Amino acid sequence: MSQTDIGSIAAEGDSLEKLVDQWAEAAVSCATVEAIQDPDGFVATISGLAGPWAFGESKEQAIVELDSVLRDWAAIKLADGDDDIPPMKGIHLTPPP
Repeated sequence: MSQTDIGSIAAEGDSLEKLVDQWAEAAVSCATVEAIQDPDGFVATISGLAGPWAFGESKEQAIVELDSVLRDWAAIKLADGDDDIPPMKGIHLTPPP
């Protein structure tokens, strides 16, 4: 699969939000969920992403929370002009020019 960037998606009429959604879905599919004891629950993370993680009382809740965290994290990084967001399954997020 070839990399997709914001410029090529925007040229096709898709919104930045849609691209972030696709990136987050791809990232969540790579999530690792681990049980923790204090507090009891689960932590979901993505290997290679420093920063975003989520807690949930169940594995499912941790994944739902992680999805939300990833969308917000990516949107903030793009708004700040950061270009160091790792690609997920061929979806590469870069700030618009």
